[in-house]
Amino acid sequence: MLRWSVVRLIATREVRDQFRDKRTLFLILGLPILMYPLFVGVALLFLAAIKEKVFVVGVVGAQHLPQSQPANVPTAAGAIAGTPAAFAEQQAKTFPPLVVDGKFPRDYLAGDLHGGSLDVKLFDTPDEGVLDRREADVLLVVEPGFATKLERGERPNVRIVGRDGEENSKLAVRRLTGVINAWTVGLKATRFARAGLPADFDVPIEVRDPSFEKPPEKKVFDELRDMLVKTIPFLLVMWMLTGSIYPAIDMTAGEKERGTMETLLISPAERSEIVMGKFMAVLSLGFGTAVWNVVLMVVVIAATETYFQHTLISLTGLAMCVVTALPLAMLLAASTLALGVFARSTKEGNYYMVPMFFIVLPLAYWSMSPGMELDATTSWMPVTNALVLQQRMMAVRTDAFPWQHIPAVVISLSVCVGLALWSAVRQFHRESVLFREAEVSGGGWSALFGRKK
Repeated sequence: MLRWSVVRLIATREVRDQFRDKRTLFLILGLPILMYPLFVGVALLFLAAIKEKVFVVGVVGAQHLPQSQPANVPTAAGAIAGTPAAFAEQQAKTFPPLVVDGKFPRDYLAGDLHGGSLDVKLFDTPDEGVLDRREADVLLVVEPGFATKLERGERPNVRIVGRDGEENSKLAVRRLTGVINAWTVGLKATRFARAGLPADFDVPIEVRDPSFEKPPEKKVFDELRDMLVKTIPFLLVMWMLTGSIYPAIDMTAGEKERGTMETLLISPAERSEIVMGKFMAVLSLGFGTAVWNVVLMVVVIAATETYFQHTLISLTGLAMCVVTALPLAMLLAASTLALGVFARSTKEGNYYMVPMFFIVLPLAYWSMSPGMELDATTSWMPVTNALVLQQRMMAVRTDAFPWQHIPAVVISLSVCVGLALWSAVRQFHRESVLFREAEVSGGGWSALFGRKK
């Protein structure tokens, strides 16, 4: 039976030794402090750069487009005779212009969320060399006789041409496409007015979607929240893995190199108590890394919400995310400890930890796939089930919480933790593993796969 006083003593000693290592402190505490402000700063600079970006739209054949009509202001006498109504009817039957005074009308740009302003530049001939010479980021080629064909009820065409494989041109094409779509709505409304039909004639039903009424900035924050719900659990598992690997290697293979493993083994503590003490120490450091990162996230999110006056993510859900990270931290701590005790040196221990990333990363990426839910299948997949559960807790949803799948998550993680701890205890009982000398190369892998040199 484990003596928890001995386990607590060993765990306290290991944690104290780890906090004396400046490299471990930097990885667990210092690196997140540097990275989160850096990420936020880069994101803000990116948004600022996008908003200040000016994309040049080259318009070829602007003379073929519908032209703006002079606004005839009715007199007072005409107003009495009903001229304003006739004037409004005439304007409704006039095709709206795409380019006014060398610019796109502001109404066509109002709903664009991609940022950046559009500068119109007129060209006489459809020379695509202007794109290669960077005189324009995108070309809009208007078919000759465009306005005349519109008047006859035909369907003229315009062509959008961009530079292949160039980011600025892709953004310009995306923004120009939005402008053309907004202009097309006005052209369609004019055709309906000429046919004596209402502007919404082609809408057979009225769809009431609250998301359509949200302001553009609120829509951006909603998309950002959905992204954070999937990204935060992934970041936490990566930080917990980083916070577990290096302490686990130092407490096992590092002690072999320093010669302190023998002193610990001749102490009155049982091998299982030694393993449990080291496990508790690695768990404290790995889970502490997750908690520390969540604290930094809360600071960043609070600052962002204060600046933009929008709720970015539920802090209650983020706190529950920390609670559900505990079993995942236990799994990572037990696994890294089992691998670390088998290694002969810290260098070999680092080699053994590489497969951990190849196992954890695909499972973590799987949890971020679109439409991933906690169901009868995913609830049994270690790592993935914990991350999907965290996503579900942080998501703002009205459907019932999948409580029926929680036992499967707990059982699968508990079995994996138990197997990893059993493997570590077994390694501690094997003298051939504990007292092997480090070899120059190849020895560790040969021993792992049972080959003799």
